[in-house]
Amino acid sequence: MFYRKFPFKTSKFCRTKFRFEQPRSYKMSYNAILVQKFNPGTGSLEWDLQAESYDYTQEIARSGFADMLHDEERNLKYNLALNKALNILRIKGKVPRVLDIGTGTGLLAMMAVKANASAVFACETFQPMVKCSTEVIAHNGFADSIKIIPKRSTEITVGPQKDMEDKANVLITEVFDTELIGEGAIGTFNHANQQLLSEDSVVIPARATIYVQLIESHLVTSWNRSMPINLGGDFIYPPSKVSCCPGNGAVHDIQLAQLKEAHFKALSDPIPIFNFDWNSKVPIPVEDTNTVNFVAKCSGKAHAILMWWTLDMDMAGEIVLSCAPPWAHPEGNELPWRDHWMQAIYYFPNDITIKSEGERLHLTGYHDEYSLWFGLQTETPPSVTLPRPFCDCSVHLACSRPRLGQLNDNDRNQKYIRVLEKVISSDTVCLTLGDCCLLGLIVAKLGARKVYAAERNPHCRRVLEAWVKRNDLEEQVTILDGDLEKRKLDLKVNLVLGEPVFESSVLPWHNLYFARWKNNVQHLLADGVTKILPGKAYLYAMAVEMKDLWKIRAPVRSTQGIDLSVFDNLIESAIDTSDSQVEPHPLWEYPTRALSPAIQLMMLDLTTLSLMTKEIPEVEGKVNLPVTGTVNGVALWIDWQLDEATVISGGPTAPVTLGQNVQWDMHSKQAVYFIKDPVSLQTEDRSLSYQINFVPDTYEYKFKFSIL
Repeated sequence: MFYRKFPFKTSKFCRTKFRFEQPRSYKMSYNAILVQKFNPGTGSLEWDLQAESYDYTQEIARSGFADMLHDEERNLKYNLALNKALNILRIKGKVPRVLDIGTGTGLLAMMAVKANASAVFACETFQPMVKCSTEVIAHNGFADSIKIIPKRSTEITVGPQKDMEDKANVLITEVFDTELIGEGAIGTFNHANQQLLSEDSVVIPARATIYVQLIESHLVTSWNRSMPINLGGDFIYPPSKVSCCPGNGAVHDIQLAQLKEAHFKALSDPIPIFNFDWNSKVPIPVEDTNTVNFVAKCSGKAHAILMWWTLDMDMAGEIVLSCAPPWAHPEGNELPWRDHWMQAIYYFPNDITIKSEGERLHLTGYHDEYSLWFGLQTETPPSVTLPRPFCDCSVHLACSRPRLGQLNDNDRNQKYIRVLEKVISSDTVCLTLGDCCLLGLIVAKLGARKVYAAERNPHCRRVLEAWVKRNDLEEQVTILDGDLEKRKLDLKVNLVLGEPVFESSVLPWHNLYFARWKNNVQHLLADGVTKILPGKAYLYAMAVEMKDLWKIRAPVRSTQGIDLSVFDNLIESAIDTSDSQVEPHPLWEYPTRALSPAIQLMMLDLTTLSLMTKEIPEVEGKVNLPVTGTVNGVALWIDWQLDEATVISGGPTAPVTLGQNVQWDMHSKQAVYFIKDPVSLQTEDRSLSYQINFVPDTYEYKFKFSIL
């Protein structure tokens, strides 16, 4: 089983943005806790008994080895701005009183003490982090210099015998996300300026600017819009409602540095669209719009907006912290890596044609308290406010953006088509298993007698129904819910087909649920003649050197003269207690060098109906590490074999060259096993040993990797 986990981030006005769903939990009376977990073997959520400290250890584990504390540029520029502000106050004869909102480990508060602030208050609402910051602060010898206020900033009281005797005249806080305002920064700063800070206060950071850039990109569009499927000149078309849907309003955060020049065309220069003055005593509007007029850089189709932001850490704007991509960064291409603040993509519901270079355009930005969205006009902008995008076609509710990209991947689709052309006949009765699986439409178009499409998710069923109707395939394609164990069909199935992809899957091998589901429909199959596609699944591994991703599991040790070893020990203990061995990551966004060839660890024959009862032995072995580098992880993925010549890979999309960066599939997440103690390879006599156990009941793997 696999806990669906999320990165921890506290804030005062918090709209938490999860990478994985938070597991539901209920405490029991005998020092234990029931936790809801995803079981890939059954495709369902199940309850599991854990120690009472589970919630604490899991949330701390997922927060601590994030890259935020490894972001030395962030730490340095906060420290520089803080020292500058305190020096200015002292020159003016002021006594610095510092408030740190969302202190976390207490890092910024301890910086304030080291900068000789007269009083320091640290606010933190998440109780496990209150305990953590208390221990870290005490370990650094600052327990008597920092008052920790264990509550939300909006609950802080000011006055005699209250949380703070007087209002602070310095606020230092980091309440930003990729979207800048998604963690409630507007509300946090507004409240602090009105209730917690003096009239002459200094806020760090001082200001923020959001930048946008208009682009044309078929790759980016494929993550938001359904495309036709080409069957040699005959097309399967998406429903019109799908084609013009504005899409999912949630931010699409991404590492833009990993997009290549061929992936997009810039139709404009970077444009500042919103400015936020965090020092303002006049409340920042919770809802606002701004229209900028500009000229196009070249002709093209406007598909989307790229977005990033910068912070002026000081009032003079001399200390700047930028999240810009390489081509727009003020300090050039050698950027600090960060995963806590990335860049973002915002989509237009329809293509907007730009006829020529120099054409005048009007871009309107909108924001509420937590979100941004944009509209583009070639004519005079309308006075009507564009509502926040919301999916009305079900596709964006049923499919993640990588899944949409996968469904639109023409090379991938053509592989399925070439294999299916060999096996489909007028006698074919096909059962498709998966989520938002369009393969059944291809089978029907190729002339099959009947297609039964099983979809567990009601959103997926609505999506597929619309596709079937749009392409006049109602007679050939029947859509079923996922409960097939007691179902009877008019015709016996002689082809079971899947990609296989299930939206509930977290790790690559969770899609092996296809085998379990397939095994439960034996009563629907024609005796002895049923073909299963894919027929085999291969688990692969590769020793890698991750340029930056390793930092999310690495100890911080110290930063800006602050000892964080207590925090490191807490996180390591929490991970040992609660965390999974592997994590899912889209490795195309994180450069990784191959330090070993791809290793086939295990093959599973999906045509074997007795798979669930077979004992699959432990697999052991080793592989040489012939190139120099630092082994800090092992990448894992699944390849699905359709026939002897055709494989759908969730891993590398090009031949792997040892010592070079791997080109990963852009529409899949790979699994990453983090080596606890990275090993530097200086000679060619080192090897990677592995030990893998497959658990048939749950389709989970247990891994052990070590460097010899």
